[in-house]
Amino acid sequence: MMKLPGLPLSAFSTALLCLLFSVPAAAEARIGESRETIERRLFSAGGIVYRDDQIEASRRRGMPYVKFMDFMPDSAELRIYYKTPDGRKPKSSSMEEKRMLPGWDIHVLYVRGKSVLEVYRRSQGMTDPELNLLLAALAQGSYWKKVKPAPDDEKALPSAFGYDMELDDSLVRGKMQGRDTLMVFETGFDAGLAEMESADDLERAPDSVNGF
Repeated sequence: MMKLPGLPLSAFSTALLCLLFSVPAAAEARIGESRETIERRLFSAGGIVYRDDQIEASRRRGMPYVKFMDFMPDSAELRIYYKTPDGRKPKSSSMEEKRMLPGWDIHVLYVRGKSVLEVYRRSQGMTDPELNLLLAALAQGSYWKKVKPAPDDEKALPSAFGYDMELDDSLVRGKMQGRDTLMVFETGFDAGLAEMESADDLERAPDSVNGF
């Protein structure tokens, strides 16, 4: 499991962090749950947490959240779990660094002990029934709607990750990556990261083009 280091922030970025976590998570969504609640449910279904640093580093490679790690507050913690497709309890000794075993990897980013981002990756691609059941579980009585955000829509909150679906109350966003990966995240968290990335780009620009 990985504790994410915080980066010294400007006053502007600090204000953005306050905004980032001021938007409440949807009451019925899994986003916003505590680590204890998520792990109790997952471990009872046969899931385990990766504890080998090399395996965890391998699983993180290429994930969309990696580029934003420097923007995370000190309270951020990333945990990556594995679950077999049949609920059978796996052995930690059977985990391999370079190859994902058949089943699921679940990446959860916690901030202040609450989930703000979750990635569900299926080893061989999700079937339609698996995807539908997963989306229903994550919606918890609400419903997902497909969206196509317009880049010039000034009313829409910005997005760091991009998204093609959101819950009907717009507080949780999601996107599919191929057929094997579903990513869901809190809208306020996503928008806050986008704002901080934009501010960071603006701050770095003068040094970047100096001398041209």
